[in-house]
Amino acid sequence: MVRRPFFWLIIASFSAFFGEVTIGATLYPFLTSWGLLVILPLYGLHTLILSSVVYRFGRPRFETLYLAGVIFGLYEAYITKVIWNPGWESPIHIAGIGIFEILVIVLFWHPFMSFILPIGFAELLTSKRKVLPSPLLKRPYLFAFIFGMLESSNSPSPFASFTSAVSTLGVILLLIYIWRQKFDRDDEMEGLLPTKRELRFLIPVLLLYYVVLGFGINPAAIPEIGPQAVIWLLYALTFYLIYRALEKSKREDIERLECGLDFYQLFVFSLIFTISAVLFSILEVQFHELKFLILAVLWLVGSGIGITSFWKSAKWALKA
Repeated sequence: MVRRPFFWLIIASFSAFFGEVTIGATLYPFLTSWGLLVILPLYGLHTLILSSVVYRFGRPRFETLYLAGVIFGLYEAYITKVIWNPGWESPIHIAGIGIFEILVIVLFWHPFMSFILPIGFAELLTSKRKVLPSPLLKRPYLFAFIFGMLESSNSPSPFASFTSAVSTLGVILLLIYIWRQKFDRDDEMEGLLPTKRELRFLIPVLLLYYVVLGFGINPAAIPEIGPQAVIWLLYALTFYLIYRALEKSKREDIERLECGLDFYQLFVFSLIFTISAVLFSILEVQFHELKFLILAVLWLVGSGIGITSFWKSAKWALKA
């Protein structure tokens, strides 16, 4: 009874860490009521439900996971409203829609950081399918350094960066250690994901989060029908592409890796992330412009990756 929910907690932790902590949006998902009651359940429910759909009706290849991640990212419309009304100066706003917010947050950040990376790391604990992007598999410590740098860009101080990294990664390392010691049985990933019966409970819970947070977080920011219709069309297009991609992926085999998630490597990854976050936070105290430079590069690179990934996934899904 405990084993599968414990694995779900690990997936939710991965998603909250990569999706929120690495950009400094939520520094303490395990130590605050907001983190425990909103961030972990919201990210966990999205990841569990969408991954269950991918594994149940298709194969976990890049295109299916990426498109499911776009659906994940669209929560930034009706829950946070940042697609319509970001809390910062949006560089390009057309017809009530933040263009860069769509390109970076919806088409890049959430598909990769909140969904593909958590599923990829969870795969290394179980079936060992090659889900993580090849660059990250080849140079994990370089990406740990980059993620730490990104975390610093929204962190208020070096101390906050340090305590955030230690508290979050400390819990994740502990969860993985317990899993390895008590629950690890060389499972297939799909056997640990929610069943149809469990989805009948989890999906309404996620929808309830949408309703409560949608009306609870700045409801006045929900725009007129026009900007909302753009989001509806993006939802419809992405659902259609997911359907096509899942059907096509059934004929595909996914490469498996020879090694799983090495605890020592994960510890070094965590250490490098922490050092990088603290180091850049210290530098940003002296050079305030460094924060804006890091974020500017992220938005430019992220928008390019988002456009390319969506185009590639759509093209693959629609190709006969």
